[in-house]
Amino acid sequence: KLNFFLSINKKHIIFLLVSSIIFFSGFILLAILNTVDKEIEQNKPKISNVDITNPKFSINSDKQKIFITAKQGNFINKDEILLKSNVRFKSKEFSIKTNSVIFDRKKQNAYSDTRSLFKSKNTTIISEGFDIYDKGNKIIFYGNSSVKIKWDFFYI
Repeated sequence: KLNFFLSINKKHIIFLLVSSIIFFSGFILLAILNTVDKEIEQNKPKISNVDITNPKFSINSDKQKIFITAKQGNFINKDEILLKSNVRFKSKEFSIKTNSVIFDRKKQNAYSDTRSLFKSKNTTIISEGFDIYDKGNKIIFYGNSSVKIKWDFFYI
């Protein structure tokens, strides 16, 4: 009778061992497949709602050239582009920083209704928006604005 119990235990032990190997093999296989799925997902091209990445434009007037850069751009229509994120206007005379601008390529005008920082040699203007028109020759600042003017006095 003792041999009968030993033979039953051996069968149970072998069954448990084989079952455990199959279970852990399946578990390892699922972990590998999950890792592969994550790698495929990471390498998949991202679909973006941005038409232009790092757009660059310029406004050309008789007096100066104003360079415009941003992180993102979306076409509103064939002439107008919404520039977003880190929008910069830069010329030899001044710079403007803001977060959102509508730029008209045909008219060479730009409009913003977001907080803006204008800097020139002796002037700083913080406003709630601005309008650059007449091909960059004129700028109007909107909303509550603060103006700081640096005066240089020279004595002889």
